Amino acid sequence: AEGIVTTDDDDVFEKKMEDEKTPHFVPYEDDEMESNPETDLLHELEEQNPVGHDKYISAKVQLQRGDTVYRGTVKRRKRDHEGKLIGFSHENPILDTAVYEVEFEDGHVEAYYANQIAEAIYATVDDEGYVYREVKEIVDHYKDGAAINPDDGFVMLRGRRVPKRTTKGWHICVEWKDGSTSWLNMKDVKESNPVLLAEYAIANKLVSEPAFQWWVPYTVKKRDRII
Repeated sequence: AEGIVTTDDDDVFEKKMEDEKTPHFVPYEDDEMESNPETDLLHELEEQNPVGHDKYISAKVQLQRGDTVYRGTVKRRKRDHEGKLIGFSHENPILDTAVYEVEFEDGHVEAYYANQIAEAIYATVDDEGYVYREVKEIVDHYKDGAAINPDDGFVMLRGRRVPKRTTKGWHICVEWKDGSTSWLNMKDVKESNPVLLAEYAIANKLVSEPAFQWWVPYTVKKRDRII
């Protein structure tokens, strides 16, 4: 019997089948790799002046190191072995990939991401957006002419002498945890740190003053009950 005889048409058919089985893709450029002039300019400016275009540098923060929280200062952007800034800053902290060097009070320097620093900063901001600091101790006090005299520190109420409830004219100097100091109205210190102020008043023999006598004994008793 005669075997299968191939023809030129068979060759054409095989070529068509090979073409159908082997897809051909048109090369294209990845959109994400395209250059963005605005972004490139921002990165260039960051490289030239990282301090002038940064909102975190010099910020004082509390950050976790191991099992302990330490106070530190954001010193600079961290660079790689080629001297280039690591990561890119972004107005949205979630998208900010910049890395910073934080120097702690003991001299230790450690790297942290921008979002970690942002969280540390926001942790010291109250619901109304005001930054608050933690008081280390009370270091001084004075009273001005608006403070009432001890002889005028009582009023008669239903036949009884009742202490006047006022802190008017008194000013308290506090030292913050970051080492800085501020003079504050006594009213503000009493509301934020009543026990600390009461202990200071006792230690400095101020309890007999009208601004202290109406609340210090009660605050100390309440502290002792809690302890």
